[in-house]
Amino acid sequence: MTKHDLSLRAGNGGRAADLLAYRTLRASVGLPRLTSLGLIALGLLASWLCVYAAGGAGALAPHLYYLPILFAATRFGPVVALCTGLAAMFLAGPMTPEFTATGEPQDAFQWLTRGAFFIGIGQLSAWLLAPSIRPITEELHALQLEHRIRHALTHDEFRLVYQPIYSISSSRYVGVEALIRWEHPVHGNIPPDQFMGVAEETDLIHEITDFVLDQACRAASEWRNVALAQGRPPFHVAVNLSARDMERPELARTIETVLERHQLPAELLHLELTESVLAFEGTGFQLRQLKKLGITLSIDDFGTGYSSLSYLDRFPFDIIKIDRSLIANLGPNASSQSLARGMIALSGSLEMLTIAEGIETREQLAIAHDIGFDLVQGFLFSRPRPPAEIPALVASSVDPSRAQAESAGDRSEP
Repeated sequence: MTKHDLSLRAGNGGRAADLLAYRTLRASVGLPRLTSLGLIALGLLASWLCVYAAGGAGALAPHLYYLPILFAATRFGPVVALCTGLAAMFLAGPMTPEFTATGEPQDAFQWLTRGAFFIGIGQLSAWLLAPSIRPITEELHALQLEHRIRHALTHDEFRLVYQPIYSISSSRYVGVEALIRWEHPVHGNIPPDQFMGVAEETDLIHEITDFVLDQACRAASEWRNVALAQGRPPFHVAVNLSARDMERPELARTIETVLERHQLPAELLHLELTESVLAFEGTGFQLRQLKKLGITLSIDDFGTGYSSLSYLDRFPFDIIKIDRSLIANLGPNASSQSLARGMIALSGSLEMLTIAEGIETREQLAIAHDIGFDLVQGFLFSRPRPPAEIPALVASSVDPSRAQAESAGDRSEP
């Protein structure tokens, strides 16, 4: 076999490897972290075996190594891409001679050049293709936080609190919104904004969502029994879904199973989604499946995006939740009141209810009542409460002036 023949084989192998890499990357970037790491290791081993079995680096150019390198860069970013590139450099160099039959070592310059390409392509791809670009220190911090979240899930460090939702027309609480809290044994209470971002990047968000759904539906079922015993309407419970939840084909079935487990009527579960969630392909199908179960759907933080009106037309929502940034300006800003009136008129024409979140003063409540909000929530009525305190609210009516004094001591974000 001539060197020209070897060159042709190397070229054909390179084109085939490039095509395989392209197709595999498109199908695999959404896999769980541990599965992805396993595929990277398997890809490195398979690449080494292919080149070794072909007769060495001179018989088959090691283009196959680019597949696990590109996958590592796309799935994890620059740190894992660097480790994968170094591993490929070692496997394609000292571990694979120029010709395996004779054990002839590769030219050092050629080997180092190839290794530099492995590392360079991995880093370039990480910065161009990775979904989030972070410095190495932040990447290491995210990996550490991911480990802590997994530990917290298995050691019951997460808990739920519930912020009541108030009906203006009936002057009573009608439901609650479930909010997650992390009680770390060393670092104390960790706010959701410090760990939910990392959870969103991994499959951990699914475990957190499942935890919240199970705990919230179990509690809502218990409160329903309390309400029925008192002859009162039962509370609903609102749970937030993330963008990653929309990628789960089994989402509707999972929620149906939770409802059946706790014997909770589907209409007492409200699912809240932000506009960023609605941009994902397949969201419409997921929402229609959830509506078939009888679940109430809310669009959260309405008015903060650019395509809200189109979402109302495309998706089967029941409730519009007006963002707190607009509610905060209801008192001093007349234009905010006009905008809120327009949103309420729109929701009424679409037979949707409206919720004003972030009500903190009696002036805001009076304006919300005047312009026609159906439901409100905020510190004027109650801070987020532990589940043990919710049954007492089932039969209660609320004087907003007294509620404001009660909750004045806790002004933190829910």
